[in-house]
Amino acid sequence: MRKFFKRLLTTIIVLALLLGGASWWLLSYIAPEEQLDLGYEAIDVKEKALNMIKSLKPELILTEADINHLIKMHMNDDYVDSVSGDAVMGLDKDIRIDGARFELEEDKLIARLNVTYKDRIHAGLDAVYSLEWQSPNIVLRPQALSLKKLKLPVSMLDTIIVPLDLPASDVVTVTDVQFLLDQIKIRFKLQIKLQL
Repeated sequence: MRKFFKRLLTTIIVLALLLGGASWWLLSYIAPEEQLDLGYEAIDVKEKALNMIKSLKPELILTEADINHLIKMHMNDDYVDSVSGDAVMGLDKDIRIDGARFELEEDKLIARLNVTYKDRIHAGLDAVYSLEWQSPNIVLRPQALSLKKLKLPVSMLDTIIVPLDLPASDVVTVTDVQFLLDQIKIRFKLQIKLQL
């Protein structure tokens, strides 16, 4: 009987060590690979557009850095949990976004997200959004979500609308929007009205 309890205790210890090792490996595997934050510089798209009008150049270029700042600014304004103050970006209520980086790839936006689940488990998520223009907004529609190579349901993400504060439509009209490799090009038609 004593041998039985000794073997049982040894088996339990070995299983606990195996489970602990597997848990440690899993947590280190899903952990974010890079440190990201939600810091941003305020981007005044209207001011950029007005400068474009003053120089009579009929297009506005938003770089990848501009898009990064605009989305983070929008996340901090519209996608912050009212109770906790954490960025949620349409994710499950138990998931907090700790940092993000966005990359433009033509008509796609790749979002690298550092998240924390239930204030304990840190992970790096990759989300893919399609980019659409719906005047005067850029619309991000979720296409894919993954945790390393594990595909997650896209239903965990919401469509995101990033408003661009463009000059009034009686001054300029957007004629074309092009999603390029690392920038978004917005072409305008200037509407100059002369008073006699």
